[in-house]
Amino acid sequence: MRGRDGMLPLIVREIAPQTPSIVSIRLEDPAGAPLPAWEAGAHIDVQLVTRHERQYSLCGDPADASGYRIAVLREELSRGASHYIHSFLRVGARVYVRSPRNMFPLADARSYLLLAGGIGITPMLAMARELAARNADWRLLYLVRTRNDVAFAEELAGFGERVQVHVSGESSRIDIAEVLGSLAAGTDVYACGPARLVDALEERAALLPRGSALHVERFEPALRQFRPNVPFTLVCAASDVTVEVPAESSMLHALGGAGIELPASCLRGVCGSCAVPLLEGQAEHRDSLGADDASGIVYPCVSRALGPTLVIDA
Repeated sequence: MRGRDGMLPLIVREIAPQTPSIVSIRLEDPAGAPLPAWEAGAHIDVQLVTRHERQYSLCGDPADASGYRIAVLREELSRGASHYIHSFLRVGARVYVRSPRNMFPLADARSYLLLAGGIGITPMLAMARELAARNADWRLLYLVRTRNDVAFAEELAGFGERVQVHVSGESSRIDIAEVLGSLAAGTDVYACGPARLVDALEERAALLPRGSALHVERFEPALRQFRPNVPFTLVCAASDVTVEVPAESSMLHALGGAGIELPASCLRGVCGSCAVPLLEGQAEHRDSLGADDASGIVYPCVSRALGPTLVIDA
């Protein structure tokens, strides 16, 4: 359980149903003070009164400093937060929020395809607003099973023909290969949604035209195979502390036991909050954020050493 140092105490001002299984929530400062700025693609860590802490994409208007808006899917296999929000959270309740972080920023491109599946529409709403404000060349493809699954329907309708909703229950599943192969050169694809969608896009990324790139955000870790855990030594250069990481412990847990506390939230290599600079050694990067040794970053909640020692800036 993480503490609340540095977190913003915010008030729930609005809870609005978007679909039978998705609600949007507007959070504001109790005194009406402006909130820290953010850009499309950013998310916030939200800690509830239950001390559950989860990451949610900001789906409001980046130009609106008076509040943050998130959306939460009711999950059948909830780890606690989704169930609490849908069943017990009420307008007027207080929650605690860490300032926005952006692991999914918009890069400059000739044109953009925003591809959302289900609750993955959340970061795409903010991206659509930002791209519209830039007068950029963009379109959004939203994949749902039924019409009832379309969240933020009125807002999306306001973008006109730039938004296409594909309802698989009324036709068939979309052909990802055909979508990617039909793009104009220089079109960057930004995608967020279920693992099956993101996996399909990454498997077919070679079909992207010249000058295009695929950018994805995952809700769940990518399924990959890694070597068995073995012990290794972790040298913390900034604190001049050496920590032994046993096979049954994560780097993050071993660091905490040595008195070195790092920010951490998802504990699954998805949110990026525990990132720490990697100074020496070769890491086995088990995160789903695309870190490698060239990036100079390691996520100690999941990743490990490939050799006997890692040196980090902690």
